[in-house]
Amino acid sequence: MRMLALAAFITIVPAAATAQVDAIPSRLAEIELERSRICVGTLAGIAVLDQTLEPLVRRGTRLRQIGEAVALEDRRGLEPFDGTDPTEGMVRDWFTTDAALAQRYLTTEDEQLQAERQAGRETIKNLVAQALTSLQAQADSVLTANADLIQSAGPCDGAIFVRSAVQDACADASGAICDQAGLPAGEAADFRFVDAGESVWEIQESRPWTVPGPLQPNADGQLGGGRTIGYARVGNVAVSLSFSPLFVNREDASAEELAGYEAINDSIGLTFDHPDLAVAPALSLRAALPEPLGTETRYVVHFGEITAPDVLWTGAAGSGVSIEAAIPLAAAHVARLRAGDPIMLTAVGGESGDQTEYSILVGNVNQAPAATVLINYMTSQMAADLGRIMQPRG
Repeated sequence: MRMLALAAFITIVPAAATAQVDAIPSRLAEIELERSRICVGTLAGIAVLDQTLEPLVRRGTRLRQIGEAVALEDRRGLEPFDGTDPTEGMVRDWFTTDAALAQRYLTTEDEQLQAERQAGRETIKNLVAQALTSLQAQADSVLTANADLIQSAGPCDGAIFVRSAVQDACADASGAICDQAGLPAGEAADFRFVDAGESVWEIQESRPWTVPGPLQPNADGQLGGGRTIGYARVGNVAVSLSFSPLFVNREDASAEELAGYEAINDSIGLTFDHPDLAVAPALSLRAALPEPLGTETRYVVHFGEITAPDVLWTGAAGSGVSIEAAIPLAAAHVARLRAGDPIMLTAVGGESGDQTEYSILVGNVNQAPAATVLINYMTSQMAADLGRIMQPRG
């Protein structure tokens, strides 16, 4: 119960608990001012796109309601029908015809009437399905035509903005962000503003590591569950670490890699005998750092201080996209994670190439108990759950 309570707790923490605020990234103010200016136009474009899609969304919701009503043979939640819509007119007529056929069947028990009802139901179901397919094609066309706009909106989604930069950009634009940028501090309902670019770094958030659950299939058919996630956000940089089993196709791994996985698994008491897959404990890293915020040339994820780091991963800065990486863990790293040792992401660069630009700490609240629960699951129930979800090939 204590872990459940912790998982539901989100806190805005003092700055020093999440980042080294005495080392504000050297390009932060420049980047945040530019983000705020660009996002005014981007969000205005997204608002227009939303208006374009809104009738399609509304129509899709209605068609799904119709499909459910047809399956239940219950028209009450659909009335009144839109007489100007051909699909709704045909659905209304089908309900009327089907009700008459049902009444006749009660009187005559003629199985031909049941066959006629079934054929009519299949026809109307296909009609609704075709309407939904056509609607989806329209929506996909709109989204494809606006793919660049949608991609450019990523850095604006949930961002913290610099009020003065937004107001400058709003001199030639309009929209909800412009309306709210002029409100007194704290009164904006949909956006967060600060008065200077450097102040973005002062807004920080940390979340406890989540409670892990068992492996289970997601709605898209992919394997989900079986993980615990730690999260930190400093300004507009969100960093998450997901501790979970990493499944690897045996045919894609070298003999040396497979032997390494086995050694790590032995250290935590994990026996995993699968014909197609190998497994190892791993961290999955995600960080919203498409461009350097300062002089950094690389990022280091590590235990301990950067002056003497126990390195988990390192990668180049300036890729142009958010960082995503899978990090298989050595036995010693699993032990440190399980012990609750905090993990940091540090930006390194400068003239020497080894200068610390800034660090972001992923808090360790609930880390040790969550990691312990997951490791216990991996060493006991995981293999059986995986066997029920995924059948071996061949």
